[in-house]
Amino acid sequence: MSSVVLVAHGKLANEMKNSAEMIFGELSDFQTVEFLKEDGFDSLKEKLQQVLNQTDESVIILADLFGGTPFNASCGLAMEYPKKQIEVISGMSLPLVLETATVYTDREAKAVADYLQEIASDTVRTFVIEEDDEEEL
Repeated sequence: MSSVVLVAHGKLANEMKNSAEMIFGELSDFQTVEFLKEDGFDSLKEKLQQVLNQTDESVIILADLFGGTPFNASCGLAMEYPKKQIEVISGMSLPLVLETATVYTDREAKAVADYLQEIASDTVRTFVIEEDDEEEL
């Protein structure tokens, strides 16, 4: 079993967890870290470090933006804690949080990260109206 940490700019991580819980149910094993306006890189890293100190050895961190401060701080901690299996994944979205909720209990962090990378493109879809569909409307 892995632990899950959601980290993002503003209150997105908390709201993402709340939205996921509307669909999935309680996600008591999911922790969130907010990167607020008054935070800097070091204070965000401290917040993440406090959360990581309370987690299992296998941790999945979902960050909002690749290259953003939450992602970079998470990657820095992954390098500082080589004994923990920390997988940092960017592009957090509601579908990815829900997918994580379905698989994190029976897979190690690396397997979860590989799975999310594999299915991520399937979470973005475009609605296309077919010509036949227009006539039916």
